[in-house]
Amino acid sequence: MTDGQSLLLLFVALYFIECLRWLPPRSLLLTGSGERWSGRRPFQPVKLAGRCPVLLGLLPPQQAHLITLSWQLIPAEAGLEMHLDDRRPLLLPWEQVKPVADGRTLHLSPQMQVRWPLETQAAHACQQVRQWLAMTHQEREADFLEHARRTLEAAPLTAQAADLTSRTHWLRHLGSFIFIWTFGVLVVLYRWLGDGQEVLWAAAALLALQLSQAVLFFRQARTLPHRFWKALMVALLPQHAMRATDLLCDVPSPVPAHPLAGRPLIGDEAWKKIACQMWKKARFQPSATTRLQCLVLETWLEKEGLPISEIEAPPQQQTGSALYCPSCQSQFKDGTQTCLDCGGIPLRPFASV
Repeated sequence: MTDGQSLLLLFVALYFIECLRWLPPRSLLLTGSGERWSGRRPFQPVKLAGRCPVLLGLLPPQQAHLITLSWQLIPAEAGLEMHLDDRRPLLLPWEQVKPVADGRTLHLSPQMQVRWPLETQAAHACQQVRQWLAMTHQEREADFLEHARRTLEAAPLTAQAADLTSRTHWLRHLGSFIFIWTFGVLVVLYRWLGDGQEVLWAAAALLALQLSQAVLFFRQARTLPHRFWKALMVALLPQHAMRATDLLCDVPSPVPAHPLAGRPLIGDEAWKKIACQMWKKARFQPSATTRLQCLVLETWLEKEGLPISEIEAPPQQQTGSALYCPSCQSQFKDGTQTCLDCGGIPLRPFASV
């Protein structure tokens, strides 16, 4: 393997690392621009320090991204309920809750930590939990209901998406061009000409493109912390120049939007699928806050034109089936009472039975 090939493999590996994000398991990463967005969930079977990997788009055109997050902390009467992944939530008694924010991690006790996408969100969650500690149970529920309704509002998320689309327009286009120049033009020239002068001129052109990207990034990143050092990385490292848009998307915000707030971005079909999954998880997963979650979601989904009766509609009955699971829609014959795959949820009979 030549030095040029080794360098190319190094660029590919570094670029892949830049495309990888480690997010809380209950996140939904929205990627796109303009009116075309799609959602990606972290890969929950792989977990490192409470976070799961999710891959941004590898190939051009480059896209902006937004991080949404389901409610991770919900107050129950007996304690603070933590929804960290798709498994059964954990309950920490109130007398054991001692919140301390450390970077993107909220420490609730020596054994319990909750990860957040951004430091500002961990700090806000810490402050919120401290307020809950001083409240009565009714006050905590009322405060959570107001918090939940704010996270479900689509307008702030839509406005943020429009702002990112506008601010990253040239960064995305130039980042795509740098990608093609690095992994296309330079590779072809090196294969044809070896270590000739033409390849050196092409490398110099790449550096000029990176400097241009750094100037664009520096002008757009006025509100980002450490923007000079980030711009310097963009100027000197090709993988950062290609993914400069991602640096601009990490805008500090105190409260992450709920995934269901992304309906105007991802479209009705994808939104309805996510809404059904989240309702069934809130409705049928064993939890101390089932009533509180269902109260928020039922009111909001009805307002959005998706009645609960439609979500829980029975499936098309198959021959020989008498019962069905309202969560996973699996069908069963007589004699079975619960769905073991869904944690023992009681089965429902078909209307004709």
